[in-house]
Amino acid sequence: MPHMLFTTRRLRVRRATTEDATFIHALWTSPAVMRYVGFPRGLDVSVDDVRRQVKATNDTDFGSRLIVECADDGRRIGQTKLGIPDKDGICEPDIKLHPEVWGHGYGTELWNALIDYAFEHSDARIVQGTPNRHNTASVRMQMGAGMRTVDEGVFDGHLEKVPGAVPVPYLKLQITRREWSARKERLHSHDSTEAA
Repeated sequence: MPHMLFTTRRLRVRRATTEDATFIHALWTSPAVMRYVGFPRGLDVSVDDVRRQVKATNDTDFGSRLIVECADDGRRIGQTKLGIPDKDGICEPDIKLHPEVWGHGYGTELWNALIDYAFEHSDARIVQGTPNRHNTASVRMQMGAGMRTVDEGVFDGHLEKVPGAVPVPYLKLQITRREWSARKERLHSHDSTEAA
């Protein structure tokens, strides 16, 4: 049985297995899913390439491919990842949801849970996102989780390695462990007040 990381109100997140390779491949090769991350025609990878990646990294919560499922029926709706905190204590999550579930708030629910998991289960000092500036839904989602803009730039490090890749103009958004704790406390106080 796959290792479960966490559940939210509507979602379950677990480590990927090689049986998920075809699903992940469909996401990675989708122009709709990949256009904002620099691959407007999708990634040129095979199912076997994906299977090898999953197999090589499926023994840890941070750095592994993770699968997002609907809690009620187990339907796979996305793939996510929690980056291993770097030497500066920065953890960078990533989300790829299937287009048929866009616009239902799953990304927001998942992003908040990933931030919480990163701070609860690692020594991360900062959770960081680098959404494409033109991906307004992703920018809104991350800022809605309390993240603030600390920098911006253009990522083009993949252009020489991947044919068909394009530069990605990004915002660098961050939230610190202290900011996240304060935000959770405010939300908890607000919920307690409403319940009273």
